[in-house]
Amino acid sequence: MTRQFAEILQGLMENRRLTPRAVSRASGRAESTIQQLLSGKVLPSVEIVQDISPVLEISAADLQVIAGLPDEPPRDHPAPYRAANEIGQLVAVASWLTPEKVADLVEVARSYRSEGIE
Repeated sequence: MTRQFAEILQGLMENRRLTPRAVSRASGRAESTIQQLLSGKVLPSVEIVQDISPVLEISAADLQVIAGLPDEPPRDHPAPYRAANEIGQLVAVASWLTPEKVADLVEVARSYRSEGIE
């Protein structure tokens, strides 16, 4: 299942123009973990799947089924960041933008942060 999951993960990332670094940054998972998932060296866990699913714009339950994992969240896993889905959507949308537009988007986000807008 690891190789199959790796191939599907690669396809999802390519379809969304996401790099391992982008998935890492948006999910809070180490880039090396994403690389190991892609190479099939690491088995996906429920926690990892829950963290990367918003970035891939796929439900955690669906991705867990693809990975051959139970569809129940682990009891001791912390709740995802409050805007995890939105951040995942933002990364997915930004992956289709030109570098100039991404730079503009970054500046807008920085201006929100400096203004203290939540």
